[in-house]
Amino acid sequence: MRRDQFLRLHHVLVHRYSLRSTNNISSEKCLAIFLYIVSGPHSNRSAAIIFCHSRSTISLKFCHALRKVYNLGVDIIKPIDPTFAQPHPKVSSGAFFPWFENCIGALDGTHIRLQVSGERNMNFIGRHMVPTFNVLAVVDLDCRFIFVCSGRPVSMHDYTVLKQALVHCHDHFPHPPQAKFYLVDSAYRNISGFLAPYRNTRYHLRHFQYGHKPETMEELFNYRHAQLRCTVERAFGQLKNKFRILKAIPNYGLRKANRIVVACMALHDFIKDNGGDSGGDWTETSIRAGNNEDGIAQDLPDLMEDAGIDADQGNMYQLRDIIAAGMAASANLI
Repeated sequence: MRRDQFLRLHHVLVHRYSLRSTNNISSEKCLAIFLYIVSGPHSNRSAAIIFCHSRSTISLKFCHALRKVYNLGVDIIKPIDPTFAQPHPKVSSGAFFPWFENCIGALDGTHIRLQVSGERNMNFIGRHMVPTFNVLAVVDLDCRFIFVCSGRPVSMHDYTVLKQALVHCHDHFPHPPQAKFYLVDSAYRNISGFLAPYRNTRYHLRHFQYGHKPETMEELFNYRHAQLRCTVERAFGQLKNKFRILKAIPNYGLRKANRIVVACMALHDFIKDNGGDSGGDWTETSIRAGNNEDGIAQDLPDLMEDAGIDADQGNMYQLRDIIAAGMAASANLI
């Protein structure tokens, strides 16, 4: 974070969210303590040495700043334009136009390591046998977080997390307007407003490198889909690299861990909204390949059958076929 961004953030937190100075610690120092701990990750012991205060004081000030930055996140983790009236420049020309002109962002989940109490520990044990929890996020095509649902057990399937978010966070979820859609991977179903890739077909970008060009309309669709959907993976990568506390949250408890996730996303968006760098080429292929090691979009068992959602699936399958056929014809694949 640049100095001007720090000063702007401090000004906003003081005047809008009541970040306060005390007799022995200024509001600037309070914010600096918070940023030091979340960016390190650094322990309270380390912060106590650096800032020359007791560990209890450091903990108190960290919690105070966390509440204020979390409240900032509640206000700014949302679309800049909730109607998504104008197509994003990235899909208004070039290889994505007009096929993905109505794409407004991407959705995915990630796992955050944490420590939890013994009785709840089993629900949070991940594939590497360490406690983690689910974070579902939606990003726009500028890599801004516009929605987050944090704290579900890692044992819960990604699509189930989305279903719960759509139900329990209905008023806050940035629902795609009619004809608009988010991109999702094959862990999610191809439901109205959420466009998934073709399954059992090459998908991840690394499988199209070194001359391995798309050979069918399904592969071409998946290739373009992956190029756009990598926005959310890159956003998670930027987030965890900037705020390394997210690579292993200390034993703060799940409630505070969720607040830390939201606060870090708020800082990510604030930096972007105030002159932050773009983080490199938005179609870069050095992102993680995803959960599926062979790079093929796989079929998953149908979960949580819902007649209302199933009725909408046909439209998205039809849309996917129309886009794929159009791109293939343009590229002389058919």
